[in-house]
Amino acid sequence: MSLAIRPPFAYAETHLFSLPYYSMKKQILSVFAATALLTACSDLKNPETKDQPQEATADTAVVYRKGETAADAAGTAGDKIENAADKAGAAVSNAWDMTKAKLADVKLEEIDLPEVTVRSDDQYNVYGLEEKILFDTDKAEIKPSATRALSEISASVAQRFRGKEVRVLGFADSRGDKSYNRELAAKRAAAVKNWLTSNGQMNAANVSIESFGESAPVASNATAAGRQENRRVEIAVRK
Repeated sequence: MSLAIRPPFAYAETHLFSLPYYSMKKQILSVFAATALLTACSDLKNPETKDQPQEATADTAVVYRKGETAADAAGTAGDKIENAADKAGAAVSNAWDMTKAKLADVKLEEIDLPEVTVRSDDQYNVYGLEEKILFDTDKAEIKPSATRALSEISASVAQRFRGKEVRVLGFADSRGDKSYNRELAAKRAAAVKNWLTSNGQMNAANVSIESFGESAPVASNATAAGRQENRRVEIAVRK
């Protein structure tokens, strides 16, 4: 009669793979799985970024969504970026929402240059200048001949709206690349702001800029005359 010799680890192997052990193992794995899921959801809802409300400023134009679920946070990166951009744009527009303003042409006695337009309502006063007064084609350096017009506008703002918020708005026509038009409009708005704060003695803290590029035409871009009207800078004052 031969005796079966069991390896020294046979008992341990039999014990480890017994039913009670598997039952306990399944329970432990279930706990770990639940913990991992909760951690993942928490990470999605609270990403470690600097876009926290207490760290953001008005300049960042960050928009926060309250009560966001893990499913909401799990959307694609492209959707999130597009949504944030839309909301950021809305935040800027709502702050200076002149799209719904009923601006009417007005005549101010201190403005006597025909190339300077003035429109107003109960919230805003808007001084307008066409490109040909301020800049050469595709340039963002203010022409010396623009000095008188800018001086009249800055004097009018100082007389009527001293200490009020001013925003310089840049616009372009639709010819050329859209991003180029927006960049050029931004540079032109910045150049006018610099002139107003340096020569017009406006407080730089009260003056901001915004570039609309080709997105806000006042005339048809199908004609040369219409495109010329669309290439403009406006100096808006919030009353």
